[in-house]
Amino acid sequence: MMKKSVLAGTLATLASFATWVAVGHEKQPLLDAMQAMVEGDNAVEAKFGRDDSTINGPDFDQTSNEWRMVIERGESTNLHRYLVSINESSGEVCVRELPAADCVARGDASIALQGARDKLQRLADAALNPPPDLQGVMKAVLRHQLDSSGYLVSNRMPLYVAIRDPKGDGMIDLSLESIRVLGGIGFPLMPGSAWQAPSEDIRVGTTMMMGLGTPTRRPDGDYDVTFGFWCGGTCGSQHGAILRHDASGWHVVSSMMNSIS
Repeated sequence: MMKKSVLAGTLATLASFATWVAVGHEKQPLLDAMQAMVEGDNAVEAKFGRDDSTINGPDFDQTSNEWRMVIERGESTNLHRYLVSINESSGEVCVRELPAADCVARGDASIALQGARDKLQRLADAALNPPPDLQGVMKAVLRHQLDSSGYLVSNRMPLYVAIRDPKGDGMIDLSLESIRVLGGIGFPLMPGSAWQAPSEDIRVGTTMMMGLGTPTRRPDGDYDVTFGFWCGGTCGSQHGAILRHDASGWHVVSSMMNSIS
């Protein structure tokens, strides 16, 4: 079980969803940072059992096409450190117990990698056939997160909101008109582009960013949307939702929190 702390840079990646879209000429990983951490932690857990873990990284090496991270378990007097690599070409996961160089456990990330390839295909489809009314997507998810079980019920601070452009051209802000329509929620809403990230030494900031990924169409006609909140080094979460679009607009069918820090 991953401890409720990961590096601020990782959470920033989750919040912006920048790893979902190929940018420039650099080779982009198939998995995002959170998926890599889950695969790495699962491989350690399969060998050594469930326990709290602190994960340093992960980092993606373009030359080897590998994710790498160090997973720490135990207290300072009995600390175990594992170097975990995930090869996106082969799907092999290798766990090395430092300082040893050989794999003490192996895993297989092929299912996660195929899922990531499928998601890239859905994103490509979304670029050709963009989902309608992205402002409506943001408003529907915000309203859902403000209900009795939503993340924003207990995390009320100035919130900056944006959604990934289906064409891969950055983020699209929550509009001033959408902010007006959503008025009276109890805390300020602002366009995502106006947000200033806290410095890396800030564990919990005073403002929060909400980044939504491009809605991708499911075989049943509904849409998958991934979104995250970030407000500092130990203040963030990642969620997934299923949305439906009909003549009256967007509706959240279901939503789940995937991770929290």
